[in-house]
This record gives sequence, structure tokens and C-alpha cells, in this order.
Amino acid sequence: MEENKSGILKKLFYFVIIPFLLILTIVLIISTVSGLNIFQEAAKIPVIGSLFSSKDMATTSIEEYDQQINKLQAQLKNQEKKVEDLQSELEKKDQEIATLQEEKENFENTQVEPGNENVNANDQNETDTQWNEVIKTYEKMKPQSAANILAQMDETTALNIMTDLKEDTLARILEKMPVEKAANFTAKLANQ
Repeated sequence: MEENKSGILKKLFYFVIIPFLLILTIVLIISTVSGLNIFQEAAKIPVIGSLFSSKDMATTSIEEYDQQINKLQAQLKNQEKKVEDLQSELEKKDQEIATLQEEKENFENTQVEPGNENVNANDQNETDTQWNEVIKTYEKMKPQSAANILAQMDETTALNIMTDLKEDTLARILEKMPVEKAANFTAKLANQ
């Protein structure tokens, strides 16, 4: 009878338990490959659902999702900060470019342009006219007065005036100057 009992157990083991485990393994492999979670599906079955605690699974997955959300939010904040930094740098560069362009335009406007030639020519003509009037004034002066004024004046200006005077007027003025001053001015006029 013991042999009979052990024979029945062997037959039960070979013909029921092993095929059941084999079929269960194949079903698990197929469901995993297809993306189906058998444990979640089994939790929906009333009797078997009590064996699989779906609350623990759900809690774990929610916690994992929360962690992922927090990580992604941190990455998003970092990326937003980088974007803001780049935008502020871009604005600074734009301001620098605008400043440089203004400087360039100002520089180009100060250069001689066809319209500005007349303005510059007018200024030059006005200066020349004033200078010529100064020269005429010295030519009309008495030689002694002109000599005294030129002797007291700074050398550069006096030389410029003497250079533009007529030769006979210059000779009369130098004749009335003190000898040292006249010699100094004559030497410098000769070197020009």
C-alpha cells in the first residue's frame, strides 16, 4: 500500500504539478514580452487578488514616480536657469553691439562727407579771414608799436604773424625791435 501511495504521488507530480509549473512559466514569459503585468491582472481577480497586495505595488510605483518627477523638475529648473543666464548674456552682447554701432556711426559722421566739406570749408574760410585781418592790422600799425607787441608775445605766434607780413613791413618792424629779439626772430624766420 505504501508503494501504491508513493506511485500515486509520483504520477500526480509528473502529470499535474510539473506541467502546471511549465505552463505557468510560459505564460509569465509571454506576458512579460507583451508588456502585460500578470500580478496586476491577478490582483483584479477576487480570490487571487488577496494574495497579491496591489496597494504595496501601487505605493511603490507612486513613490518611484514621485522621485522621477522630483528629479525631472530639478533638471527643468537647472535648464531654465541656464536659459535665463544665456538670455541675459545675449542682452548684454546686444547692448555692446548697439553701443559699438553708435560709436561707429558717430565716427563716420565726424569724417568728411560731401555735405560736411562745405561746413569745414566755411570754418576754415572764417579762420583764414580772421587771420588775414590780424595780419592787415599789424601792417597798418606803426613799426615801433608792432615791434613792441611782437616782442612781448609768445614766440610761436609772433613768428606766424611775421611769416605772413609783407617783406617791407617786416623789415621796418624788425628795425624797431631790440637787437637780441630781432636777431632771434630773424634766425628762426630763416630756418622756416
